[in-house]
Amino acid sequence: MLETFQQQQYETWRDEKLANYRSKPESLFIEINNPLQLSSAEKKAIADNCRSNNLSFIKVKPNDDTRGSIHSINAQLGLVDFDQHLCVEDDGLVVIEDTNTPKKVGYVPYSNKALNWHTDGYYNPMNALVGAFSLYCIESASKGGNNHWIDPEMLYIHFRERNPDIICALSQPAALTIPERREDDKIVREASIGPVFFIDKASQKPKMRFTQRKRNIHWLDSGEISDALCALNDFLDSDTEIHHMYKLAAGEGLVCNNVLHNRSAFIDSNQQKRKLLRGRYKNSVSCN
Repeated sequence: MLETFQQQQYETWRDEKLANYRSKPESLFIEINNPLQLSSAEKKAIADNCRSNNLSFIKVKPNDDTRGSIHSINAQLGLVDFDQHLCVEDDGLVVIEDTNTPKKVGYVPYSNKALNWHTDGYYNPMNALVGAFSLYCIESASKGGNNHWIDPEMLYIHFRERNPDIICALSQPAALTIPERREDDKIVREASIGPVFFIDKASQKPKMRFTQRKRNIHWLDSGEISDALCALNDFLDSDTEIHHMYKLAAGEGLVCNNVLHNRSAFIDSNQQKRKLLRGRYKNSVSCN
């Protein structure tokens, strides 16, 4: 990994990243006037946020076609090649809520349980990872349902500056394996084998593939990886200047280049039930 991202190239990228990174989430909000036709300024602002922080918040005025609006915004940002996961609908979006729908039951995102730190689509093969995802809040939870996130690029810098051995260990090609998934004795998803940290060929920037799940996961058996994983989990469970938290309110959303994130457990009331729209895409938000 360190050979792939050589020191001089890394230092140039690092200095630019740190110079442009914004530490206050409220500075990343962009108000959308017409979701069916983003202005050049709106698109540029979102792209700039994704360039500096890999995430941009959006505010969208209420309208009669929420799904169409979010689909349109994503498409105008170059997000059209959506991830063909189990619950995705024809427009590339899926409703995230606490539900007993047969296709969704048993999967934590569609419950009111907490979600540990992860990147989306970590179980996909390396040639079909999720590059970006969007979330849009139709209704927030009565209590809880907060999202925390960390820019993976800032996490990479943190460890490379303090202990590059952690980066080296978690960049091994078979560091993390998600076993195949079977239904009725048939393989419905092949095993996913790959590193945690890697350099994206298209952007030449560090990316991340990770989950804190405890079951149905296999870490390469080595002392270096065990030590690196302990250090990573200790950091994730701490609170630093690159840890951020925000609870989306109705009419607010985000578009991001698959930042590391989690979700707290939540409680719905009869009057207020958490409901979000999520899109997952194979490419990243265009920053050109």
